[in-house]
Amino acid sequence: MKLLFVIIPLLVFSIPVAFAEPSNVGNMYWKQEIISPNSFVDIYVHDDDMNKKEYPNFADKFTISVWSDSSPDGLEIEVVETGVYSGIFKGRVFIADSGDTLKNRLVSMPGDTVYGKYVDFTMPDGSTSEIFSAAIVKISGQNMNSLLDKIDPKFRASAEKVPSWIKNNAGWWANDDIDDDSFIQGIQFLIKEKILEISETTTADKSDKIPAWVKNNAGWWAEGQITESDFLSGITHLVKTGIISVGNDSVDSASDIDPILAECQSIKSTYKRLNCEKEIKQKLEFIEFKQSSVGYGVGPITYYYPGIGNFGNEFEISSSGQAMLRLRILAENTGNDVVSLKCTGPSICSYDVWDGSKAFKYAGMDFVSGQIPINPGTSVIFNMMFGPNIGYGGNQFEYDSSKSYNFRVNENFGSIDIPLKIE
Repeated sequence: MKLLFVIIPLLVFSIPVAFAEPSNVGNMYWKQEIISPNSFVDIYVHDDDMNKKEYPNFADKFTISVWSDSSPDGLEIEVVETGVYSGIFKGRVFIADSGDTLKNRLVSMPGDTVYGKYVDFTMPDGSTSEIFSAAIVKISGQNMNSLLDKIDPKFRASAEKVPSWIKNNAGWWANDDIDDDSFIQGIQFLIKEKILEISETTTADKSDKIPAWVKNNAGWWAEGQITESDFLSGITHLVKTGIISVGNDSVDSASDIDPILAECQSIKSTYKRLNCEKEIKQKLEFIEFKQSSVGYGVGPITYYYPGIGNFGNEFEISSSGQAMLRLRILAENTGNDVVSLKCTGPSICSYDVWDGSKAFKYAGMDFVSGQIPINPGTSVIFNMMFGPNIGYGGNQFEYDSSKSYNFRVNENFGSIDIPLKIE
């Protein structure tokens, strides 16, 4: 293959070309090595062999073990495939510094080591292997590097930034085996999973097709001639400058999905069928969430709440008597500009729960750096938990069956109270 090197000012592209065969050895990692107490943390398992394909339209799932120094017996949690055929499985744990370890709630004190264990039953030689990963619960105001250094290095597996199927796509796209849309679906996945952080975009002169030199770079990355880091920085530049557009096409109802899925099923190649289905499945998740919810419009944002017992919205009272409220809300940007949802801490947050006389501040949330940017025409799902007091201006969530509770939105673009109907 002849190499054509294209020089672009201030931008280096190097693209590895060849696609490695999927590994038969599992990998496990925590999303963060340093975990804040009283917050949710994700743990991932990457094992292509566990993508059973027994149900071609659904993601696979299985259980793993997690425990901590304070809770050595730990608990079993379910990890669910992030997409049909992805081979990447995600579980979520709430790290609490008080109460009981149960369900997805793991009691862990600041300074604790938190562990995960996955048993790989599909090793290449037919044996089984126990795979571990570890992280540290943050001690406020203390540098955690010394505690991290004490962890066995083999327990500190890091996330594979770009899944192998995207690298495969890059090579196939460079060879014209798949079309531009299939390649763009991979870029959309990277943005959705925050592997690519796109803070803003600018207008650029665009043609109907992606420039040919971008395809050359994709081929080089697939063949190993440039690094993954170079590939990511290059694609980030292309998206931010508008040379590559990754806006989601609109799909209005679940019924619109079915004929498209039928077309996907007719594709014989597993990987091409995967690319066809992946974006559709992501849209279907949002459609089903919205169809099961009541929408509340606030300026350019519509908030969708499906009620307790649906899509991860839960209410319970622990054995210690602590009321625990977990909310999962979908926010859709119907405007023309990027809108950021803001919540930097319990005392400075645009969201709380109100019982008519008292405001309750969150005990856990998944806002990154205090905000969640939403591009026009797109949606995000965010999580908040109300329970024990974590400090920083917070308070303890209290439940009184005689009162009505509302989830309050107080953003700079508008305010609204969403009835929670806790029972």
